[in-house]
Amino acid sequence: MQGVVYSGVMALRCTTAIVRSVPNVFVEALRLDGSQAVVLEKAKKQLTHYIETLERCGVRVVTLPSDERFPDCPFVEDVAVVIGARALVTRPGHPSRREEVGVMREALKLLQKAPQIYEMEDPEACVDGGDVLFTGREIFVGQSKRTNEKGVQCLAKTFPEFSVTSFPVRDSLHLKSLATMCGEDMIAVGGDQEAMETLNRMKSQAKFKYEYVQLDNNAAANVLLVNGNVFVKPGDEIGHNNYDILKKRVKGRVIDVPFSEFYKVDGCLTCCSVLINQEAVSG
Repeated sequence: MQGVVYSGVMALRCTTAIVRSVPNVFVEALRLDGSQAVVLEKAKKQLTHYIETLERCGVRVVTLPSDERFPDCPFVEDVAVVIGARALVTRPGHPSRREEVGVMREALKLLQKAPQIYEMEDPEACVDGGDVLFTGREIFVGQSKRTNEKGVQCLAKTFPEFSVTSFPVRDSLHLKSLATMCGEDMIAVGGDQEAMETLNRMKSQAKFKYEYVQLDNNAAANVLLVNGNVFVKPGDEIGHNNYDILKKRVKGRVIDVPFSEFYKVDGCLTCCSVLINQEAVSG
């Protein structure tokens, strides 16, 4: 299968998103801090609003059914990495999540223009999609508790046209808990020590030049770039100062997307969708 290789803003364009409904067991999802209880019905409403917002941005949304066996199944980003005409079905780092990949694999195959699907052949390789930050020009990968060196090597093999650079992620769940794309060649970065270390590594090791938007907390730094629109959590979730910085610095349209219930279980705006550019897939 041949595909079009885009870079820059065209590489970040998406036509289709795959999401997954919230199961009733979502309240038992994995988390680093279990101090806040998830309000299930509020989580379901927030995901509905998230889907509707994607659709308003011109994205066709494919919604997979929830599965009561898998509390974390709405976090579809972790089970597939799609760039251009290729899709890597991952082996998530946490064993409880590995059976989630089957539904995603079938959903990718059923797309009208399906990307070429790659598997992680090395049984010791692990990747969570939340650790994979595609800038449109290159790939940054967090080596975290969920993504290892062999997983980084698998990504490099699957997407050979893009440089792959890895950074250590010690305390946060994923790289995209610390930094995300907030525009063409623009990266939002959180405010704790690990985020600052990541920022410095990006500045010194990136193959291309980026503008960085520094925020004072990590929750604010996870935004979702969708066809020039930027989904951000409201000011009462990320701090009004951070919200104002994003509104001022981001060049695209900023859209408020409440996501408080997902954040309680370490979920971010990027976690709940796999964004696909079917224009990059031919035939």
